[in-house]
Amino acid sequence: MPPTSADGRLWKESWTESLRQASPDCDAATWTNDIDSRKMKLLRPYLPSEGRALEVGCGSARLLCRVGRTVPLTLTALDNEPAALELARHTANAFGVRIDPVNGNVLSLPFADGSFDLILSGGLLEHFEDPKPVLREMVRLVRPGGTFYADVVPRKKSWYRLREAQRMATSPWLAPGVYESAFGAVDYAAWLDELFLEDVQVTNCGVYPDFIGRLPWWLRRVAARCLEPLDGTDVGASWGWYFVLLGRKKRS
Repeated sequence: MPPTSADGRLWKESWTESLRQASPDCDAATWTNDIDSRKMKLLRPYLPSEGRALEVGCGSARLLCRVGRTVPLTLTALDNEPAALELARHTANAFGVRIDPVNGNVLSLPFADGSFDLILSGGLLEHFEDPKPVLREMVRLVRPGGTFYADVVPRKKSWYRLREAQRMATSPWLAPGVYESAFGAVDYAAWLDELFLEDVQVTNCGVYPDFIGRLPWWLRRVAARCLEPLDGTDVGASWGWYFVLLGRKKRS
């Protein structure tokens, strides 16, 4: 099941509201920047030194823009919502990078096989009842030896969002029309193996309780740094709210 029209309306409203706000400060002591930093530490060893990168279902394209600040890749951001693509342009300007925004369907990506050295998605795959077709499309675009990255928030980990806990206890819907699947890291690792990715690394992350985001910035930064070493541990597997998938496309 792909995201519903209600899902699309909700995200459009979210992206439109973000456009009304001030340009993001990519170095401020914020919750989103803390999470970006964690993701980039995992991704950095896999980054190509040159080539092309694509973020699928880009939303704000924060991760793609962070990649662009780190290595000189040609950046493409794909989404089916014009407001998201406008927000991606906004983010790119704030981060000081250039992107090519593309309106497209994640189930039929408008690029040739092996077109990209790096494929990214963040917070996308869990919104499909069957994420395997999206995975196939993403892997199809990775050149042999290239990198696949995705971070996923499964439904069973949504408890950390206190405002959604009661709803998620009885339904797979985060909000009217917004679905979130319960597939875990083991499921995704098996699918990626079937799709000829190798050296697949799965890291459970995000021991970051909701209340931390409401602390003063200096205390929030201290708490985040104290909790970050739990990524990739048994505690991260039990209490983290998302996991990261990384792998390389087999060369033959």
